[in-house]
Amino acid sequence: MRTFLTRVIRPCTAVTLWLVAVAPLAAQTGALNATAGAFELRFDARAFAAPFSGDVLVAFATSGEPRKALHGWFNAPPVLRFAVTDAQPGSALTLEFDDAVAHHPSDWSVVAPKAWRVQAIARRSRTGRLAGQDEGDVYSSIADITYDPGAEAAVRLELATVVAARPPLESERVKFFEFVSPALSEFHGFEYRLRAGVLLPHNYGEETSYPVVYSVTGFGGTDEDIRGWERRVAPGSPLENCIVVVPDASNRYGHSVFCDSASIGPWGHALVLEFIPALEAEFGGAGAEHRYVTGVSSGGWSSFWLQVTYPEAFAGCWSHVPDPIDFHDFQGINLYDPLPDGSPRNMYVDEHGARRPLARRGDEVLMTYEDFVRREHVLNPGGQIRSFEATFGGLGKDDTPQRVFDVETGVIDHVAASAWKPYDLANTLLTRWDELRPRLAGKLHVFAGEVDTFYLEGAVERFRSAAEQQGLLEDMQVEVIPGMAHALHGPGQAAMEKTIQERWQARQPRAAGAKAN
Repeated sequence: MRTFLTRVIRPCTAVTLWLVAVAPLAAQTGALNATAGAFELRFDARAFAAPFSGDVLVAFATSGEPRKALHGWFNAPPVLRFAVTDAQPGSALTLEFDDAVAHHPSDWSVVAPKAWRVQAIARRSRTGRLAGQDEGDVYSSIADITYDPGAEAAVRLELATVVAARPPLESERVKFFEFVSPALSEFHGFEYRLRAGVLLPHNYGEETSYPVVYSVTGFGGTDEDIRGWERRVAPGSPLENCIVVVPDASNRYGHSVFCDSASIGPWGHALVLEFIPALEAEFGGAGAEHRYVTGVSSGGWSSFWLQVTYPEAFAGCWSHVPDPIDFHDFQGINLYDPLPDGSPRNMYVDEHGARRPLARRGDEVLMTYEDFVRREHVLNPGGQIRSFEATFGGLGKDDTPQRVFDVETGVIDHVAASAWKPYDLANTLLTRWDELRPRLAGKLHVFAGEVDTFYLEGAVERFRSAAEQQGLLEDMQVEVIPGMAHALHGPGQAAMEKTIQERWQARQPRAAGAKAN
């Protein structure tokens, strides 16, 4: 996790749509235009060197830039998705609401005929999840209009600006490392680059090797989050003498969680066996005995997974509020077992027909599962729930990640869900602990919040209870923190820092004077 619709979506055939026949509105960005109900998309020849086929989003906002409000989770503004085929450079298409293959909200009648800012985005990035913000995507300028789906006029949206590569802005201590992964490149069929932000120690250069802490971000984070670590490392903290690395786990479908996946590729292999050796050779890592992994939310799951899957690669894991570690309790949903009468469970409603909540603040429900998934489906790919399917599932018949439930009805495919079991961390530890214990004892530290914003505590509670019965808690720390929501557990962080410092101070003298592999 990161740090919606009820009506059936009307499909349309993805064909080259009819050429502009409606007079466009003249002005863009600025004064309010006349009422418009359609969108004249122009594919600027300078931005499109070849015909374009793919998704075009028309994003709405009441202020600011619509493409930057597009991916918000709470109170998100309206958006339409169109499937475009073979749009020629320099051509124009006019699209109406009825041409959309998906839209949010599903009841489009609630979109008030009032002043809106609208902007078009053509998705071209092969690796990014943020439409309109990923390198290679094309977006239009902003048009201020009064929108009315029944109006005859069309507003012109000129797709002319290409999102440029993000230049890394380094400082004395903040660096960025980029690496072409042979494994991911082979899987995807093009040069696939991994990136990480690196925070160097205050004493960098005085020694030749340092402890390294890998911090995996939650959903939506990138290597740019290293700048937050620069602010978080307090004066006098043991982390001032460590290399802190924030690897970018994001991909087209969302968050890789750094596991090897049949759908998105060998991310675990690429990180641990390719990327880490190259990065630590560059900056001076002290080797696996002084390498640690941590993270919050999706990063919490990632850190837990990496430690369990590569026991010798890391000397300890501190996992905070991880995504579901037991798929018997997937944010309150049992993905494995049907209802007692044999009928499938549902992602949207419980066995009593009540709508399932997905996020809360105290006793207040902030969003439901159905609302969240239906908006995500409009922006697909790149959303949190679809990211789980892409990471844990195999490819379906259409060469996209297999769905574990029906988006329209919410009905769960329990057979498809059973294929997720290799990624069920609770199952792995409870069934293989005798084998894993010599390599993992004392390395696992997991913290859940009793009132987690995204209902993630249930899976940890379930695992903790089973682990206690089997005696596993003698060798690992699994805690549900009273009153804590979806947050980093401060005392757990402090314990990690203390452990790193004590082990570094107790190292053999040779480790201080030689760079480790």
